[in-house]
Parts: sequence; C-alpha cells; structure tokens
Amino acid sequence: EPTLAGRLVIDADRVALSVAAIPAADNRALSRLLKVPLNEDGFFMEAHMKLRPVDFATDGIFMAGTAHSPKFIDESMAQAQAAASRALTVLSQEEMKAGGPVCSVAARKCSGCGLCEQVCPYQAIALGEEGVAVVNQALCKGCGVCVSSCRSGALDLGGVSDMQTWAAIQAL
Repeated sequence: EPTLAGRLVIDADRVALSVAAIPAADNRALSRLLKVPLNEDGFFMEAHMKLRPVDFATDGIFMAGTAHSPKFIDESMAQAQAAASRALTVLSQEEMKAGGPVCSVAARKCSGCGLCEQVCPYQAIALGEEGVAVVNQALCKGCGVCVSSCRSGALDLGGVSDMQTWAAIQAL
C-alpha cells in the first residue's frame, strides 16, 4: 500500500478486485501533438493540481475524465463541467492578451546549437530556416529556462538583463 509506505497484510474472506484502468494507447502521440505533459503512468497532467485542475500547461486546452486518471463517472462528469466552464471563459472573450515577459532572440549572437529548443518545457522555441532560434511568443511562458541554458547569451527574457539577475542572486 503506497499511502502507508509499507506492506499491509489483511486476513479477508472475500476480495473484490477493480478493473485496471490503463491510459489510451494514443496518449503519447496526442501529448506530442498538443504539447501537453503526461505523468509517469501515461495519463495527462494538469497545470496545477489545486489552482488549475482541468487546465493543461498549454493555454486553451482542457481535460476531463479518465484522460486525467482513473475515476468514477460522477467525478468525470464534474470535471467535464469544470472543463466546459473554463473553455467558456476563453471563448467568451473577443480578444485575448498574453501577459508577462517572454523570451526574445538576438539572431546575431545565436550559434544555432538548439539547446534552448531542447530545454524549453513549453516547446516555444524552434530552430528557424536560417539556423537560429525562433520563439513562438504565444507559447512562451517566460520561465527563463532557455535563457539560463544559452551558451552564447543570445536569449533575453523580457528586458531582464543578466546584471539584474546576478544582482538578485547576490542579494540572497
């Protein structure tokens, strides 16, 4: 029993086993296509367990039911209603504005190594036709992982300079 962090032995007259629920076979392909993460069991992961339980980390994509994890039908229905409500908040707006700092590339400095593309958790960076990094600003969340991994210093996070970052670190 994983919740007890140990072995549990029960002397029982009868045991009822539930049917094992396994994720859909095409979850991996769908995960890559939609750029949404899977957990270690192969089910889709929410953006935040408490604050955004039906949202993916990729904005505008929502989940419900057993795509998330094995659950009862009433839980699936409640989650489907929550996902529909979240989708309605997006669809009801005439315009959507992306907020916060996003990454930009100084093309002259970029060596085209592709490390930023590999480390970006939101898959917001790709190497363009000219062999330099190109940022999809709609997907970028401004986390800065790519900036910290760039060996040539070609990436900038929304006006936050290296000097400012070092000053913040030294202040700690």
